[in-house]
Amino acid sequence: MAIVFVLAAFSFAGCDTEDEPIPAFLKLDEFVVQATNPNVHGSVSSKVSHAKVFFRDLNTGETHALGVLPLPGTYPVLLEGDYEVNIDPVIKANGNSLSAVIYPFYERYTAVVNLVANEDTEVTPTTKYVDNASFEFVEGFENGVHIFSDDRDENPLTFIERSDLDVFEGNYSGHVHLDTANNTFVVSSISPFTLSVSEQGKIFMELNYKTGVPLEFGVIAVDAQGVEEPNYAFYVFEKEDWNKIYFDLTELIASANTDRFYILIRG
Repeated sequence: MAIVFVLAAFSFAGCDTEDEPIPAFLKLDEFVVQATNPNVHGSVSSKVSHAKVFFRDLNTGETHALGVLPLPGTYPVLLEGDYEVNIDPVIKANGNSLSAVIYPFYERYTAVVNLVANEDTEVTPTTKYVDNASFEFVEGFENGVHIFSDDRDENPLTFIERSDLDVFEGNYSGHVHLDTANNTFVVSSISPFTLSVSEQGKIFMELNYKTGVPLEFGVIAVDAQGVEEPNYAFYVFEKEDWNKIYFDLTELIASANTDRFYILIRG
């Protein structure tokens, strides 16, 4: 029965003699994040892995979804003429391919393109942080005192220090030195942050990192009596080269019965 089914399906497909339409091709480059106020948002490094794309007919307003597409790439489009293309930047939340989401703090890219059959239309989408994004902190380790200076492992030899070696951007980066005698560290932000999903909506933490050991990230929830509860929710593996990651703190913050949190790092 399985063989008969396959043959029947094959025969049915073979009966379609209509000419197939010739597609135009959308050539998508990687997203470029533009700086608007570096003193507020800090680095514009990014890791936009995908794009959610749809077209809008300029005459009828009808929309045509192309889907969520890896970047960069070239994709067939069964449309011709002038269309408005809308491209949303998609990131892998927490570095997880199964958690690809439109990043709520980047703007959608919109442009008018002319689609021609069998020709490439190249688009380099740009974005910037949305105007209503609120930045609780930006730490580039350029100043003498940095946010992550609360040493919580009771070992004065393991801490985050400013270093001008192997810098990501600017003049300094944060650096932790571990050896066989001092092979772990735990640090947190020096002060708690007031974070509330009901007031702030989505809450993310962006990080550029490279590491020779696995790292854990999370928060310390502080209740009204000052009792602290650490929660390591995120894990990254060793990375020889600098990497960008977007941690989605929304559920972690929403599940706690408080609005005061330290940011926590362990390695």
